[in-house]
Amino acid sequence: MAKRYSGSDIHNLSQRSVFFDANVLLYIFWPTGSSWERQYSSIFRHLLQQKTRMVVDFLVISEVVNRAVKTEYNKHLQENNITGNELRYKEFRDKTEGREALRDIFHVIDKNILRSFDVAGKAFSKSDITGFLNVDTLDFVDKGIEAICRENDYVLLTNDKDYINSDLEIISSNPVFSRV
Repeated sequence: MAKRYSGSDIHNLSQRSVFFDANVLLYIFWPTGSSWERQYSSIFRHLLQQKTRMVVDFLVISEVVNRAVKTEYNKHLQENNITGNELRYKEFRDKTEGREALRDIFHVIDKNILRSFDVAGKAFSKSDITGFLNVDTLDFVDKGIEAICRENDYVLLTNDKDYINSDLEIISSNPVFSRV
């Protein structure tokens, strides 16, 4: 099993590259009131201060955009006391409120994420994709993230317990990783 790090181990990662999972970026840049926000914002701040290379990719940015818009959609439904049957997600996206949410999200990505992070990528081959076609604890995108991290020797910063059996080095505030 690969190493697991907590927030107190950040100083050991100054010479490494840390790949941020979408859930962590959402905790930091799109607050929803989660108890994880403060912990991951602190980790982010320390990584910035020690000039650790921080990395994302298109898959992660795509997940952040999609989940942030869904969060805003759900918030809109709740604030207006309406259901998803009364206002479908795609209808919301085309409304003024949805477009404003997208502009805000794109602004955060452009001004905060793209300015602080390197963008990595991988051209996935047929054999890569074939290797992802097995049922396990990771969803399809997570398998792609795992492949990128493995190929580049990145430490993964995540809160996603689905990675618990991964052979990647992981930094997390989620206590399930310290029990492994």
